[in-house]
Amino acid sequence: MKVLARVTLVSLLSFAVHASAESRVCIGGDLDRLSPAQKSGCFNSASRVRSQPVTLHAPSDWHFFVVCTESDWQMYASFSKRKAVDLNRIGADTDIQNRTTFFRGEWLLASGNKGLNELVAHEVAAAVLQSADEVAIHRQIASWSRDSSENFSLQASR
Repeated sequence: MKVLARVTLVSLLSFAVHASAESRVCIGGDLDRLSPAQKSGCFNSASRVRSQPVTLHAPSDWHFFVVCTESDWQMYASFSKRKAVDLNRIGADTDIQNRTTFFRGEWLLASGNKGLNELVAHEVAAAVLQSADEVAIHRQIASWSRDSSENFSLQASR
């Protein structure tokens, strides 16, 4: 079953709509089954992710995917290195070794618009630092916050 899910998601992601090369952000999922409102929400999520990695100087060879729906996220969970139960509690999954971050699209839509998006900043910090060390990640986010005119609180994003 895991192999089938992996093949299915990989094939879905290969048909993902790609954003500009500079942003390295793609959307993924079974876009043909989405309503116009769901597609719009997914594109809005991707646009929320698009500029922040560039602004925060994410590694140029890093890839960001916005997984559109909860059913697509569950499919992704079936082949992630993390346990599915853990992925049910978080809004993103960063694979440092493969230089890829998957964002849960519906969580991006639910997060606030002001300042740095905490979920995106958290995952970009992990990419920049090449680390899952939460203390170091939050120090990096605080540094960006101090360097920015935007204000946001450091709430746990996972």
